[in-house]
Amino acid sequence: MLRNYFLIAYRNLLKNKSFSLINILGLAIGMAACFLIWQYVSFELSYDNFHSQAKDTYRVTLDVYKQGDLDLQSARVSPAVASSFQQEFPAIETYTRMVILGPDAVLTHGDRYVGEEGVYLADSAFFDVFSYQLLQGSAKSALNEPFNIVITESTARKLFQDKNPLDQEVIMNAANLDGTSLPFKVTGVIADFPENTHLKPAVLISYPTLFEFVGHQFDDSWTWNETYTYVRLNSEADPVALEAQFPNVVHRFNEAYLAEQQADWQYRLQPITDIHLHSDLQHESSVNGSAFYVYFLAVAGLVILLIAYINFVNLVTVKALNRAKEVGVRKVSGALRGQLIAQFFLEACLVNAMAVFLAITIVQIGTPFFAHLFEVQLSFATDTQPWLWMGLALLIGVLLLGSGFYPALMLSRYQPSRVLTGSVSRGRSGAALRKFLVTGQFAMALVLIALTLTAGLQVRYMQQQSLGFNPEQIVVIKGPKAYDYGYGDNFDAYRNKAGSLTPVKSVSGSVVVPGQEIYSYNDHIKINGEQTSGVFSLNYVDQNYFDHYRVPLVSGRKFTEEDQPKWIINETAMHLLGYDDPEKVLGQTIDRNGQLSEVIGVVKDFHHQSLKEAISPTLFYCSRDHNYYSVKIESGQIPETLDQLKTAYQELFPGSPYEYFFLDEFFNRQYQAEQQFNTFFRLFSGLAIFIACLGLFGLSAFTATQRTKEIGIRKVLGASVGSIVTLLSKDFMKLVLLASLIALPLAYWIIQQWLENYAARIDISWWLLLVPVALLLFITFISVSTQTIKAALTDPAKSLRYE
Repeated sequence: MLRNYFLIAYRNLLKNKSFSLINILGLAIGMAACFLIWQYVSFELSYDNFHSQAKDTYRVTLDVYKQGDLDLQSARVSPAVASSFQQEFPAIETYTRMVILGPDAVLTHGDRYVGEEGVYLADSAFFDVFSYQLLQGSAKSALNEPFNIVITESTARKLFQDKNPLDQEVIMNAANLDGTSLPFKVTGVIADFPENTHLKPAVLISYPTLFEFVGHQFDDSWTWNETYTYVRLNSEADPVALEAQFPNVVHRFNEAYLAEQQADWQYRLQPITDIHLHSDLQHESSVNGSAFYVYFLAVAGLVILLIAYINFVNLVTVKALNRAKEVGVRKVSGALRGQLIAQFFLEACLVNAMAVFLAITIVQIGTPFFAHLFEVQLSFATDTQPWLWMGLALLIGVLLLGSGFYPALMLSRYQPSRVLTGSVSRGRSGAALRKFLVTGQFAMALVLIALTLTAGLQVRYMQQQSLGFNPEQIVVIKGPKAYDYGYGDNFDAYRNKAGSLTPVKSVSGSVVVPGQEIYSYNDHIKINGEQTSGVFSLNYVDQNYFDHYRVPLVSGRKFTEEDQPKWIINETAMHLLGYDDPEKVLGQTIDRNGQLSEVIGVVKDFHHQSLKEAISPTLFYCSRDHNYYSVKIESGQIPETLDQLKTAYQELFPGSPYEYFFLDEFFNRQYQAEQQFNTFFRLFSGLAIFIACLGLFGLSAFTATQRTKEIGIRKVLGASVGSIVTLLSKDFMKLVLLASLIALPLAYWIIQQWLENYAARIDISWWLLLVPVALLLFITFISVSTQTIKAALTDPAKSLRYE
């Protein structure tokens, strides 16, 4: 019996090749798109879930309130927090702290050296809190003693090749090691950090090394907020209840300082599994993702899958009407209703099985291309986030049951006497359901189109807005990772040598360059002896900085070589300091940690970071310490000038790798998430529209077939091809307009919520919502017309020859 069912189902698929192809292709594309999206979603949700006790591990963060207002949310806290909290709260089993020692360092062994980014001090409990794989060395003792170092597997390979690195000596030279080269003993080799973790240090230095420079009193500090602190709670601890007890400890140890600052500090427990998608604090250790993008893409994947199944149901139900006589004959021949249901359900299963096979093939072929296009790490594996894949499989199962059983039940209820006499009704309920499903399909497509259009316009808006400075034709060269006490003199020499090159217009140095986060201070800033409120950013620059970047001066003057203990501030900082007149702030004294300096100038606000962020109040300090050198070069002469800059760099900074990037490209990388989001939506909105068009093609073909006699009569009576096309198309066009009434308010709300994330954003104009409607009307008309024109051009004699 089952073999007979399969044979009949197979023959029926071959008999209706075009409908079968549309069904299989539509389902396969919908499934493949959903699988690809959910691979990405699964990867994003897997961040830091691999730690053995991830659910009990938290990062301690800091909220700073001044005068009742939230001033700062920081991912870093002071060193004393971890030990004090553990002593007070038994629920904290262990903790580890990390301090970023510097962004870059040079490690040397013998005649080999390697430059690495991301150098951290780490507590000895690092490998107890986290489950990173230590390939060599002891997890308990690797970070116990001063001047111990743990390096990654790739760093070990570069420095030692095939030699065992354990207990070998490496010399490290980094920005924050007081300008000296120091020997370290390799006590561990850690596997390269996986992509799905928010921590990716290249080098771990034992935390006690810090005491060799600042003494053990540093460990008792409640004001030096520079440590990333992670705690592991016991499995029965309530993090909310524990967090509520933190203020009692904070006020006991830090009350005098907080009173002086007129501030309130509140510490939070942040699950490490939430950091990547749900954290956007100051001083994050890495750039995090966006939960909004991830969840919205997950919904988009489901929408595309749903559109594909709506097509399937619509096409199967309209095709089922043509099989009414088959049902009547089989019932007369003795077929039971259950057998008919099984037969038609099996046909639906066969179509779905073929679609799944084709979808998996598409995913296997498309995954590498997809991963490369969107710069993400993907693999078609279900071992990450298994609940996600189980949910998707369950959803497809439910859709299969619904899409398979509904046509089967509809077909099996036909009465043989009515079917065989030609009096079977086409049924208003079936037509109503199809209209409902098509309207829902159109509504989902409209939302996707509106979001795609908005994302593209927002990205273009941010990239085209004036930044307040000129990033064009600027090459940024990373400062030397190997420092010595003559660094300042060498920088002056390098600036003079680079500036003497004919194609070079100007050279400037700074601690950070536009496109990077500036270090923020929420305390220790006083103006004329009075404590300020608010968060200030601080950048160390040279005297050429503002001319180099073409930042206009509002009042006062710019830096000179003799101005190292002076301040220049931007307009936002001026307002935060309590001044509206840029002339009146000149000559005022700013105190930062006891460092008294005079304000000598005010510059116009400019966007140091992307337009997603509001312009921060910034203090500029003239200094000879720089991490980056910005070189403005004449257009057309960049390649040869880069070679000359490299030669000069290697002469003055031997032992440091020569690395550079173009500032305009670097600045625009801040919009990478938006660009990827836009590309995602353009691709998958296109797929959703394509799948919908497949369904419209099939439905319009069925409609034209069902109305063949009517078309013939109208042509005999003198109707034109255009009027017939309009007649057959208008029902679908009405459904698009009905769908717009549903979709546009939803699209408006989603767009509004998304744009709230941006300090500079586009306006939601009326045309932004009407363009998707016009586009979908056009696509619908073209899709339907391909079939209706064919029907309208048919000779009426052929349509009416049997009448």
